[in-house]
Amino acid sequence: MKIEVAKIDLESALAVSTLTVGSGTDLSSHYLFRKTDAGVEILSYDMRTFSGIPLKCNVDGDDSFTVEAWRLDKWLSGVADGVLTITSDANGEVTAKGTKGRIRLRSLDPTKFPYWDRLYSEAKADGAIAPSTLNRAINVSKCFVSTDDTQKPEICQIEAVKGTLWSTDRRALSHVRVAMPELNMRIPGKDIPTVTRFLSLKDTLLGDVTLLTSERSANDGGGACAFVRRADGGYIGISRPNAPFPKLDVNPDNEDAASFVLDLVDFKSAVSVLSASAPKNHDTIRLRYLDGRVVASMPSDAGGEDDYPLTVKGDIVNGDSFADGFTVGHNYLKSIADAFGVAELKLGVNRRGKGGFIGVRHKDPVESGSTDYFAVLVWKN
Repeated sequence: MKIEVAKIDLESALAVSTLTVGSGTDLSSHYLFRKTDAGVEILSYDMRTFSGIPLKCNVDGDDSFTVEAWRLDKWLSGVADGVLTITSDANGEVTAKGTKGRIRLRSLDPTKFPYWDRLYSEAKADGAIAPSTLNRAINVSKCFVSTDDTQKPEICQIEAVKGTLWSTDRRALSHVRVAMPELNMRIPGKDIPTVTRFLSLKDTLLGDVTLLTSERSANDGGGACAFVRRADGGYIGISRPNAPFPKLDVNPDNEDAASFVLDLVDFKSAVSVLSASAPKNHDTIRLRYLDGRVVASMPSDAGGEDDYPLTVKGDIVNGDSFADGFTVGHNYLKSIADAFGVAELKLGVNRRGKGGFIGVRHKDPVESGSTDYFAVLVWKN
């Protein structure tokens, strides 16, 4: 096979392929180039995720070949702009040539590659959504994903059910409703960065992405996956975890028993100030209603607690109901604030028995997808 391709077009395609390439010494660490009816596509996989991307090029021949990803990436980073030529022969030798010089690389046997053609061709489209909208929803949800994949694999993922993305680590929960009720998929926690990087690529942002799901029969080996495909045909695939996300009884439309609007700049200052005297890596903060104000506190290494009166916007509703205070992880609130990019956040305070929860709500404007966010931070006194 002989491929002639502009450097900029090869870079654009490999921006997808590199997301799902492995780091071993087998085929998972290679890019695979193969001829298709439309031209050439590049495939890669890392045992969990996989991708395909059409390559804009001129091609002669119809065989396939592979090259080690890191070698091609290194060559591409040093070669001058212009038309590049990549050729392969029947002996497994690949030659890459630029405007100056050429290098020789080795191909592994492309027939050993774990192709997913049938899985992809039988995938059913669930709908389309703006990549920025889905990316934002996932970035909020990932803050609540558990990492306890040995004991609790069912919560080490984001699961979308009928357009709502769920995630939890048992201390907090995220419920994100996007304007795509057909969205149903599971994203393992370890694969979230791959998905968000794909959604953030410049060429992905040029149009909506289509979500597809596919499943193999037990006779075919079983298993299921989801595909995220962009307008130019490039896609990534994510293997579907077997463990279903637990069903949770959460209603974001319920009214809060008490509430106040937190000034986030002041809250971040409070965390910095109080952390200076708290035990190292202390990750919680206590909030309580005192003398008409909301006061934050942390334990001090010198003994007792240190306080910081918080700035709130507007009235404190039913503050007496949390006069004895509650303790939550401050990193959750900071992560939510950073994801939303807002200067203030309304916290709803709700008591349940000996504990309770904080409800945090946010809604994106129509031009940003009209996504509804609801986070629950649980506490026990």
